[in-house]
Amino acid sequence: MTDDRTPAEGTADDADRHATEELGRPAPDAPLAPPAQSAPPAEPAQPAGPAQPAQPAGPALPPARSGASGWAIAALVVGIGAFLVGLVPVVGLLVALVGVALGVVALVRRRRAQSGLGLGVTGLALSGLAAVTNVAVVAMLVVAVPVGARLADEAASSWYGGDTGQGLDGDPYGPGQGHGYDDADGDGDGDADPAAVTTSCWSFSLPDDAWVSGDATDADACATSLGVADDIAVTPVEVVTVPAAVAEGLVPATSTDRVADAVAALRPSWLPGVGTVVGEPEQTTLDGEPAALVRLATGDDLGTPAAVVVAWSPADATGASSLTLVSVGPDADADLGDGSADDASAAARAAATERTLTSLTGTWHWAGR
Repeated sequence: MTDDRTPAEGTADDADRHATEELGRPAPDAPLAPPAQSAPPAEPAQPAGPAQPAQPAGPALPPARSGASGWAIAALVVGIGAFLVGLVPVVGLLVALVGVALGVVALVRRRRAQSGLGLGVTGLALSGLAAVTNVAVVAMLVVAVPVGARLADEAASSWYGGDTGQGLDGDPYGPGQGHGYDDADGDGDGDADPAAVTTSCWSFSLPDDAWVSGDATDADACATSLGVADDIAVTPVEVVTVPAAVAEGLVPATSTDRVADAVAALRPSWLPGVGTVVGEPEQTTLDGEPAALVRLATGDDLGTPAAVVVAWSPADATGASSLTLVSVGPDADADLGDGSADDASAAARAAATERTLTSLTGTWHWAGR
């Protein structure tokens, strides 16, 4: 039988047959892998020993100390300030109270901060001391001011006249004397006094045809307040001896012209209460001792003249000398009992004042000379 296959087909058939044969041929045995090593048997577990007890934790470290609290510092600063101004009334007390409050707050809060105790206590102590001091100062002022005012009034009363002389706004003839005078006609039937005034320190005589009426003389205190009366007018005369303590405050011991210095000291204080100073002081004498005559204008219209004589008494055995003030001036309200004061003209009263002043300075005598 003829093979009708083409060469190409025969080649393909041969290839297929060859592949089939290859597939049917067993493959060479691959080398066997060595058998796996079996794991060694596990050793029996060792029994666990008893558990170690837990070690106790050590003591906790103290917290880091912080700086002083602001409250304590503030209490200390305010306490120092309160101590410095403790003598200032009211202000020192207010600052001290603030310091006490800050100190208390600082002590209460110290448990949190654990610091500032010393500063808080110091501030509280200073503030408390300042508060006590301020209260004491205020109490002293409350007590001392009225007492000082009363003492000053007593000194002024004895200096300016008070109960024994003509005050700045009081009765010029002392309590109970009034402005009327007895024995207006000078016939001796009333309370008229001799025509001389005498104390343990000085004496002087009245003008002719004049008499003393309404006398309030304190011979032991060397002071007088009286009226020099005549048929026309009544001229008030007041003599006071300034207390030594007051005089020392007016004129220093080192003064070389005590009369002039006394006048200068009295100008702004005592003289305005008597009247308005007119002109410069005139030099005069009282029984040989230097004196100054200060003329003043009184009354609503400043038309009524008055005068003040300023002098120092002679030194005594201890060397002490007293400042003496003599006031002479008309009283427009004085009445002799018959209305003569109302009828007396300003010129007549001025003339009576001048006569009294001339007689007083001319007859003045210091006791013990």
